[in-house]
Amino acid sequence: MFKKPLASIKSFSPLRSSDKRRLRDEILASFPALKDMEPINDTPINAIITPDGLQAAKFTSYIEEPGTLYTDADGTPLWFKISSSKNHSLIVPSVYTLWKFPDLIPGLTTWNPVVDKLRNGADLMIPGVITANNTFVPEIDEGSLVVIRARGNKYPLAIGTMAISGKVLASSRGSLPPKGKAVHILHVHLDQLWAMGTKPEFPADWAQGPKAPLDDEYASSDEETDDEDDDETTDDLTRNLQDVSVSDTKGKAVVKDDLPSSTEFESSSTADGQEPEEGKEEIEAIVLSTEEVDRALQEALLQVLKFKITEDVSKELLPMNSSTLYSSYVLPNRARGPAAEADIKKSSWKKLAKWLKAVEKSDLIKCKEIKGELFLLGVTWNHPQLKGFTGHKTVEQQAARQAKVEAQISQANSDVKVLEVLEAYRPNSASGDFFEVAGKSKDGYYTLQEVRATLAQYIKDKQLSDPKNQRIIRLDEVLHPALAKKGEQVDRVPRDHTSDRLVANMVIHHYIGYKGQQPRFVKGAVKSIQITQEIRTGRKTVTKVSGLEHFMIDVDAFGQEIQVLCASSVAITPLVGASPKLNLRELMVQGPQVKNVTAVLQERGVPKKYIEFLDKTNKKK
Repeated sequence: MFKKPLASIKSFSPLRSSDKRRLRDEILASFPALKDMEPINDTPINAIITPDGLQAAKFTSYIEEPGTLYTDADGTPLWFKISSSKNHSLIVPSVYTLWKFPDLIPGLTTWNPVVDKLRNGADLMIPGVITANNTFVPEIDEGSLVVIRARGNKYPLAIGTMAISGKVLASSRGSLPPKGKAVHILHVHLDQLWAMGTKPEFPADWAQGPKAPLDDEYASSDEETDDEDDDETTDDLTRNLQDVSVSDTKGKAVVKDDLPSSTEFESSSTADGQEPEEGKEEIEAIVLSTEEVDRALQEALLQVLKFKITEDVSKELLPMNSSTLYSSYVLPNRARGPAAEADIKKSSWKKLAKWLKAVEKSDLIKCKEIKGELFLLGVTWNHPQLKGFTGHKTVEQQAARQAKVEAQISQANSDVKVLEVLEAYRPNSASGDFFEVAGKSKDGYYTLQEVRATLAQYIKDKQLSDPKNQRIIRLDEVLHPALAKKGEQVDRVPRDHTSDRLVANMVIHHYIGYKGQQPRFVKGAVKSIQITQEIRTGRKTVTKVSGLEHFMIDVDAFGQEIQVLCASSVAITPLVGASPKLNLRELMVQGPQVKNVTAVLQERGVPKKYIEFLDKTNKKK
């Protein structure tokens, strides 16, 4: 919920003594282990969790979730409180607090590449949790707080709530993990909440010792191709994605912390060309030189400015703080392969601000420091470096293509068939006799084409065309009530008006289901899916989608697919104005994502004519 800057935050105010005691009691009640802890460096625990100078402020996150933030006198976030249900609030420690109490909350372990996905706004999926080789999985209930550690690091890097129970998660041991979410992430290292604090380096004792080998080490088995064709095979995409498990010959998932590019090692033979012993693989880790890291980051920034923060959308996105620029734009737009391992800490600059200031000296960008945070203000769009940059395939595109392939594989392997949308008309009392005389059932359902064909055949059989003007149809005693309006006295109508008149005396029905099933029509027309693009929280564009339930689309699964495809945060809330009994929900994704949303809907079988778009951005055309 802190991937992007807060939508709003009120002024911080010091807590009164009574409020401070109330907060301390709430913290101790939520985390009883704190009561039994010894002082740290002669500082009592109470003074650490609620220090002098504690201050609070109400905030609203970018997904419009309200809460209260508690910081120390220097502005470093210590705790935040959000609503976990209608009558209950949840007090959550920040990563800063968790580093002081690393064992305060039960935790799960994941791989280092997965942490980058969490920083980009993703929730932790079940395949991303290490459960092999009896790795400890705490038995905690669904909805309970849980911390996330990277393998080999004893300090938590994220915190969230369990999407499933620990017992269900642990049941995946020894087999390929099921799909679905394991943890709903609330706060992660390097997000916008972290950026408000002092941003220290990792504690010196972060390492947990040597990493024991796992049966599910991540390893790629084939060389990554550099083919320019975007339509890669499923196998290629599966091997290329860094944080999706592939299978070895034994059927076990294979995962490795620091995934090397497959161009950097050979998994099928040893260095001298001999076949390796069964069950053994020799993998050389990628080690980029400082110059290679520098070049990879520079190219990633050019990729962002050329194709993401373009001149057309810069007015909406800028100014942007450096943390968001780096975590949400630069990292996902690193080039595939070895360059995907580039990190600012491995560069010659070491610090993000130092790098951006160096880039600013080349006149490519313009930055300004505001309240201790560096912001990107502008870009020189005609800069030679930017104009001469042609782009590259990014890890973000790779993940999006993989998500698309997985969806196609899932659909191909499932029993679910292609979505079918039908509109049909049923005769009413005025038109029922006509259909019976025409040899049809007055209780049947007819498509518009079938209605027109039945009408044309009847006119032909009864020779109702006017001999002097074939464009005029004479109405007999059967056709008159079917085509005439109530109380209308007419004996002739234009031929091109006949089908419209007949349909007006019928009742429209629709069916939405899967091909091969017996249609069950429902009274009424098809309700279209609504896509609305509007400006929220200042100049930020959002895309809202509603009406997915009418087309039997799982809103949660659709939101997950859109989140990966658009690399943007997604929020799902009850649809405003709809009856709670209908359980209709609205999906909101950050940014102008109409094309992406429309493409996914059409891939799922929704006809384009049932997708309505409303632009509320009031942009001049």
